[in-house]
Amino acid sequence: MSRHHTVRSPQAGRSMASVFPLVLLVALAALAPALGQAGGNAPLDPLESKRAETLLGGLEERSRIIGLLLLEASRDYRRSAVERASAAQELSEVQAELDRETVRVRDLTLERLDVLRQQRDRVSARYREHDVICERLLGSIRDLLRERDALGRRIADLRALLPADEELISGVWEITWLPSGISGTFYLDQSGTLVSGQYRLGSIGTGSLRGTFVGSKLYLERVDSERGRDAELEGFLDADGSRIRGTWQALEMVQGGLPHGQWVARRVR
Repeated sequence: MSRHHTVRSPQAGRSMASVFPLVLLVALAALAPALGQAGGNAPLDPLESKRAETLLGGLEERSRIIGLLLLEASRDYRRSAVERASAAQELSEVQAELDRETVRVRDLTLERLDVLRQQRDRVSARYREHDVICERLLGSIRDLLRERDALGRRIADLRALLPADEELISGVWEITWLPSGISGTFYLDQSGTLVSGQYRLGSIGTGSLRGTFVGSKLYLERVDSERGRDAELEGFLDADGSRIRGTWQALEMVQGGLPHGQWVARRVR
């Protein structure tokens, strides 16, 4: 008896990403003259620079969402591909049994022949079902990859227009995780508006960090080394650059809802 599962189409998840396109297109249209001058290294005026900065943050957020949708579609494809392979194996075995018994026509009964044909047709239908799902997911993954590549090119163009950002977030930060009071360390590296790094958080564990820093706002995803994506963090850098204060929310539901709280970071170096 094979186990079935429900595959979520990435098209449903893409509703998150559909919030951005119209706004981004309008912003790109406003910046079109400046983008056209990029090859000549013409500096942006303050208003254009602010627009480009805002647009860059939106494009990078959209790129982040596309990345999450790609991971989801990839996981769904893997599950359906496993089911398809299982059905293919079962179909081969059922067909072989049908072939063997059919050539022994003296021992074959009408009832047995009907049972074997029905079994083959049932398994064949299951194979076709998962083959169709896999093909649909391949199409969705292709669309997402194309969009990710286009976003990457546009982000690179915008970064070329803007002056190099001061890496305000790069460094080592001492963390207090509230309300538990757990202490730990974030090791952060900023490149433009992108932020990555590693963390150690006492009994919570270790893992990686990834996110963005735009203006004074920091967004991070905490990826546990064992559990995967574990929490989302937002925070604001103080004017003197020495502290970050913000909130966090876990991604895994527990009794009573999603755990959440606050966090504070103090720059060590």
